[in-house]
Amino acid sequence: MTSLSAQIRDYDICFAEFLKPSGNGQKIMQAILLREAFRLFAQQEVGIKQATPTAILDVSCGPGDYSVAWTSDIARFLPNGMIFYCTDYPGGVSRETGEKYTTTTAGKVWAAAQNGQLLLAQPPVAINADLFSGEDRLMPAGKLADIVHWSHSGYHVRDSLGADRDDPRAIGLGLNIAVDKMWAALDPSGLMLSVHQTRDVSDGVPSQMLPVSHKYCGVLDDVPKRIETRIGQLGGCIATVNFASPLKFPELSAAGWEALKRSAQWDHLDSASARTLRLLNFIAHDFADPAKAALRKLADKGTIAAYVDEFRSITATHGGYIIVKCAFQMLTKSKEVAIKLDGIARQLHDKLPEYNREMAVEMGK
Repeated sequence: MTSLSAQIRDYDICFAEFLKPSGNGQKIMQAILLREAFRLFAQQEVGIKQATPTAILDVSCGPGDYSVAWTSDIARFLPNGMIFYCTDYPGGVSRETGEKYTTTTAGKVWAAAQNGQLLLAQPPVAINADLFSGEDRLMPAGKLADIVHWSHSGYHVRDSLGADRDDPRAIGLGLNIAVDKMWAALDPSGLMLSVHQTRDVSDGVPSQMLPVSHKYCGVLDDVPKRIETRIGQLGGCIATVNFASPLKFPELSAAGWEALKRSAQWDHLDSASARTLRLLNFIAHDFADPAKAALRKLADKGTIAAYVDEFRSITATHGGYIIVKCAFQMLTKSKEVAIKLDGIARQLHDKLPEYNREMAVEMGK
C-alpha cells in the first residue's frame, strides 16, 4: 500500500478525497446549478443548437469522471445530442488508466454514450494543449464551441510557471492567455461557463478555504475576478451567481490535530486523521513539485502548525465544517445572449435556498 506521505503528493488522490459527496457540497451544488442553467438555456435557446448537435468544449477535463457526470446531467436538454471536445495539458496522466487525461476522458465519455447516458454525434475529440502559455489551440482548425466549460483549474496557472509561480505579472499573463484561448474557441453566439472558488463577499458570506490557504501557500483566491476583468477587456459580458457550500472535516481529538503538524507521524495516522491530512494538502493547491507535498513545504517553512490550527479553529466554530465560496460565471460575446444570461442568473440566485436544501439531502445519502 502506498504510504500516506506519498499519497499527499498525488493530485488525483487528494482531489478524490476532496470530492467525496458525503463531506463536500461544492460539486453537488455546482451540478445543480449546471442542470438548472441548462434547463433555462434550453427554454430560451441560449447556446444550445436546435437543428444540429451542440459542440461542447470541456477545458481542463482531468481524468474524466466529472466530465461524464456533468455532460450526463445536461444531455436531456440537447435536442440533437453533442459533439464533445476535451482538452488538458499534455503532461496530465491518469493514475487509473496510465493514459493522458484527455484520452481517458474521451474514453469515459464514449462509454457513457454507449450506456445511453448521453447522445454523441461522433466520437469524442481529445486535444492535448498547454492552456496557460504558448499558442496551442483548444479546438481543431475551423471548429468553434457552442458551450465552453471550465471548472476549477485556473488556480493551477501557478503550477505552470515554475520559478515565476509567485510573480503577479506572470500569473496575470498566464490567466489572460488561458481566457484568450477559450474566447478564441467560442462561437460568437455561444456561452462559456466558468466555476472557480472566490473570495467575493457581496452576499455577506466569506469563504473559509482559499482565502485562508492564500496566506500560507499563495494559492489564487480571486480567479473569478481576474476572469471577469479579462472578459471585459475582450468586450464580452458576464453574469455571475455566487454560492456557498460546506466542506466537512472528520471529528478529531486535540491529539489528532496535533499529529497532523508532525510529518514523522503521517504514515501512522488513523483513517479520520489521514482524510484530514489529504484535505488540508489539497486545500493548499500546490502540486507543482511531485517530490514534495504542499504540507511538507509548510513543515519545512515552520508554518504548518499555524495552518493546521487555523482550520481546526474554523471547524470547531462551525460544527465540523468550513464554508467554501464559488462563482458560477456565464460569459458571452453576444449582447443579445448577455441579456438572457442576466435574467437566468437572477432566476438561479432566487432559487438558491431550494438548491441548498437539495444539496443537503444529497450529502446525507
